Amino acid sequence: MKSLIIFVVLVYLLLCGLMFVFQRSLLFFPQSSKSLAGVESIQLKNKGQLLNGWVLNPSNAKAIIYYGGNAEAIEANINDFYRWFPEYTIYLIPYRGYGLNSGEPTEAALYTDALAVFDHVTAIHQSISLIGRSLGSGVATYVAVNREVEKIALVTPYDSIVEVAKTHYPIFPISWLARDRFESNKRAASIDIPTLILIAEKDQVIPVKHSEALAELFSSEILQKITVRNARHNDIHIHPTYNRIIVEFFKSTPLEN
Repeated sequence: MKSLIIFVVLVYLLLCGLMFVFQRSLLFFPQSSKSLAGVESIQLKNKGQLLNGWVLNPSNAKAIIYYGGNAEAIEANINDFYRWFPEYTIYLIPYRGYGLNSGEPTEAALYTDALAVFDHVTAIHQSISLIGRSLGSGVATYVAVNREVEKIALVTPYDSIVEVAKTHYPIFPISWLARDRFESNKRAASIDIPTLILIAEKDQVIPVKHSEALAELFSSEILQKITVRNARHNDIHIHPTYNRIIVEFFKSTPLEN
């Protein structure tokens, strides 16, 4: 019996070690991209890494920066964003290690790249808003508390990656193991701009309780929270409700602080 207990403990410790070593392969799923004809491209350099992306509807006074999901090829949004946001210039710049970009994605790297992109864009436009989807919602909240942002939309967001991982891997000590934490729950109270949270009713990747937990941390005066019925994590964008709500949010007049 004692030998069995020792064996089980050793196996558990081995699994914890594997979880720690390979955790980023469970969090980041870089997608490759191809050069797109007829779409204006942009290239920035930050801390030795090249960031390549696309610019839609250039030369508008207002801009939106989009931060995608962990396995999203963000250029797939180009046709929709052209139609939905003709009055905004849209920046679609994949994370480092994604698309055509060099480097390896980490939480710290995504944050510093996001600020570099924002600082480049802010010199061109009168105001900047943000859309963060899934993993990108954590990047968006980070930028929102570190830069002057007009509006922020969070699609299938989470309170923190640590809390989500606890739900998916309850037998592991995630709080000790996690290197990339993406703790939007620690930033929500500091965000005082118009905020839209869109929740997928049947989300199995980011369970609804984590989106709801984040929403509860925002002031009700700035927050618009909507659950898209029958939507799942990866198909929320094809539901008509999603299209209508997100377009109306960015067309509406910002709330006065």
